[in-house]
Amino acid sequence: MSADALLAEIMRRADFVFAGWNVLMVAGIGLLVAVGLSPALRADRRTARVLAAGFAFFALTHLLGKLHVTKQWESLEEALRHKLAADPALVEKLGFAIAVPKPGWIVPFHLAFDVFVLAGLWRLARGRAAGST
Repeated sequence: MSADALLAEIMRRADFVFAGWNVLMVAGIGLLVAVGLSPALRADRRTARVLAAGFAFFALTHLLGKLHVTKQWESLEEALRHKLAADPALVEKLGFAIAVPKPGWIVPFHLAFDVFVLAGLWRLARGRAAGST
C-alpha cells in the first residue's frame, strides 16, 4: 500500500471519528428535546425507561465503534510511519495530522455526555411525574 493510500485511509478514519461526535450529540440532544417537548413522553415513566435503555445501548455501541476505528487508525498510522521512515522530516510534518486520539480522551468525554443525556431523561420523566401527583 502506498503512502498516499495510507494517508487517505487515515484521513477517512479521522473524518469518521470526528463526525461520530456529531452523531452522538444530535442523537442525545434530539432525544432530550423530543422528550422535553412531548408531554406524553414525559408523563410515561415506562417509555422514558425504554428510551433511556435504547440510548444507553446506542451510546455503548457508538463508543465501542469509535474505539474500534481508532485501533484501525493506529495501525494505519504505524504503517505510514514505517513507510516514511526514510524521511523523518516528512513524518514530523505529518505527525499531528495522523496522530490517533487516545482512548483517555474519547472515553471520558463520551461517558460524560452519556450520563448527561441519561440524567436529563431521568429528570424530565421524574419532574413530570412528581409534578402531576
